[in-house]
Amino acid sequence: MRSVEPVSVGWVFRPECADNVEEHVGKQVRSVGNAVDEGGRVEVVLSDGTRVRAYRREVVPG
Repeated sequence: MRSVEPVSVGWVFRPECADNVEEHVGKQVRSVGNAVDEGGRVEVVLSDGTRVRAYRREVVPG
């Protein structure tokens, strides 16, 4: 029997069109909210506690 190593998947913030978030590009994501606003964005909490509004497609595996 072959042993299987655990895999850890993380998420990274890669904004395409979010406003004023250049300093947060590439930061690890702590959580993503479920509620979508009228613009189609959700709340994303980054590893440092910063909260930004972004599209779900802007949170990518990393």
